[in-house]
Amino acid sequence: MDLKKLMEFRNTHPGFTKEMNIMVTEAKEGYAKLEMPIEERHYNPIGSVHGGVIFSLADSAGGMAAMTRGSFVTTVTGNINYLNPAIKVKKLIAETTERKAGKSILVYDVTITDEMENVIAKSTMTFYSLHKKVEECG
Repeated sequence: MDLKKLMEFRNTHPGFTKEMNIMVTEAKEGYAKLEMPIEERHYNPIGSVHGGVIFSLADSAGGMAAMTRGSFVTTVTGNINYLNPAIKVKKLIAETTERKAGKSILVYDVTITDEMENVIAKSTMTFYSLHKKVEECG
């Protein structure tokens, strides 16, 4: 699988992640690192990055890591623990750890940090392989 081509596909494909400025910065089999610059629109009324923004980054990171296995995936379930508020941060970084890469079910732990390496959240994301090869698209 051409991971450079996959990263380019994910970074240029129109849709939600592009709209949120989420970028894949690193990928290898079973692993992905994504970064997201934080803008005023990402904050909630108390001045912290909205939990939905953080969850979306975790979902995107887990999905990218799962796609490095060669097929498109869809999210089955995800859980997240918000550990610290993301107040006055410039960017969020998501890194994945592969827990399981089965034939159909793939599970990833995702750690979200800010640019100062403060842990903001930890998430476990589960995906279902659509068994549609990434090389066939894009």
